[in-house]
Amino acid sequence: MKNISRTIARELCPPVLVRAARLFLKKNEPEAQRPVGFFGNYKSFDEALEECGDDYQTDAILEITRKNTAAIQTREKVEISPVLSPFLTSFFLAASELGKDEIRVLDYGGAMGAHYLHARRLLPPRYRLRWTVVDLPRTAAIGAAEFGSDELSFSDQLDPAAPFDVVLASCVFQVLRSPYETIDSLLSMNASHFIFPLIPLIDADDDRLTIEYVTPTIAPISIPHWFFARGKMEQTLSRRKELAAWRHAEYTNPLDGKPCEYFGFHLTR
Repeated sequence: MKNISRTIARELCPPVLVRAARLFLKKNEPEAQRPVGFFGNYKSFDEALEECGDDYQTDAILEITRKNTAAIQTREKVEISPVLSPFLTSFFLAASELGKDEIRVLDYGGAMGAHYLHARRLLPPRYRLRWTVVDLPRTAAIGAAEFGSDELSFSDQLDPAAPFDVVLASCVFQVLRSPYETIDSLLSMNASHFIFPLIPLIDADDDRLTIEYVTPTIAPISIPHWFFARGKMEQTLSRRKELAAWRHAEYTNPLDGKPCEYFGFHLTR
């Protein structure tokens, strides 16, 4: 539990921010300028990190994330992507099972609150949310200034003893220094539901640590990125009861020229 209580700037890279930049690029840049992708097979996180820049929160990525989050907030129509649909299904199932009007949510690595904004738009008004996003310091600061409210709060630290009903961690484990320690810590929290979308799984005996090279037209950065051995990850998650699992059919990334599939899990205590 002690690892998760420290400032997560030492542990958490911005997967949601990088994904936002990647999606922005696909819509606005020609094929030749898209992100390079995932390469290497590194023995340790430090070895991979040596080849990466240490500024994971460039102004360009932060501004893209801020604008994308603001667009969700001001959009008249509710637009739900296929990647987001499984999370919302799981969240509404959790809300129904909890059977109470106030729901406390931990959104670990949740950027500037996009998950909250989607859930709030679709959840009946009688439900009150206490939604806490834990992310890197600059992300948390901008999120609090731009999108904070009496329901949505931001922090760059996590109190492992804080009470939550739902623990959400989407597309985040693959960029952590010690992903299994973080998963164990999250699963040890006093929550009823654990929703973990977008975990990259490979059919291999061991995890593989690569570097994701992000296109310099958006941000000249690279970040360590894990691809998890399916059996090892499923064994780690098995300490909680599996309520649902799904494959993100609309979301893949190439690894060694082949598409790597991403999966999601909804666990209960």
